[in-house]
Amino acid sequence: MRIALFQLHAHEVEACASVGVPAERIVQLLSMAKEERADLAVFPEGFPFIADNEPVEAPSLDAAISALQRIPPQSLAFIVGGYVMEGVYQRNASFLVHDGNVHAPYFKRVPWLDEPLKPGTALLRWSWNGHQVIPLICADVSVPWNEPDGRAAQMLGEAAALGAGPSCPIIVSTFGTDLRTPYWTEPLRAWARACNAPVLVSAIAGQSSATFKEGSKRRHYGGGGSGMYWFEDGQDHAWPCTEDSNTVGMYLLDTLEPESRLLPLRY
Repeated sequence: MRIALFQLHAHEVEACASVGVPAERIVQLLSMAKEERADLAVFPEGFPFIADNEPVEAPSLDAAISALQRIPPQSLAFIVGGYVMEGVYQRNASFLVHDGNVHAPYFKRVPWLDEPLKPGTALLRWSWNGHQVIPLICADVSVPWNEPDGRAAQMLGEAAALGAGPSCPIIVSTFGTDLRTPYWTEPLRAWARACNAPVLVSAIAGQSSATFKEGSKRRHYGGGGSGMYWFEDGQDHAWPCTEDSNTVGMYLLDTLEPESRLLPLRY
């Protein structure tokens, strides 16, 4: 499967908090992925439903779905998501959109730090046009591995039962930081090995305006970039190269071939 990972600048993702769903921008970017014969395009966590530093009312789940349905129908499937309200509960959700249809959302299972959300309870698999993927969001991969409490084994088992494998990649959307450190790389490789599946990460470029507290310091999000983790023939692979990991662009990866290309965004 050919997959385009849109590594947008953190500021562009954050701007959605005030401008809403940038439908025209999404269509422009998807046209670039279509030209490269991509089967799927993936946007980072929080695009386009993100909250900024000030209290922002997240859209209801129904309103978010309606906004995505108003994007002109696209033959290329794409994954977007962010914060939505389901009744009185805040969720962190991912959506697969294809031909104007919004598939059942995936809800993030593992909150990070003091993230105020109602966790999801199960993994799911999206299928379309002979393709299939299993979505995850940010801390779903990293936290259970780095703070073992049994959730990692449970979720790995669920992914295997859903058919994760060479023809069913795992897609991770994130607005995270330090993606080239062992905190991230070890669990990503573990997922790839355990499920015998390509694990693709769609992340942000640049540095966020928003910060989080780590110990006594405040830090920005961003750093490490997108890529694919894959274990094959007894060898770990991770693409693309570290040098490209902070550049705004579109990573085009093929889950069947050990290669990738970083293309600058034309818009």
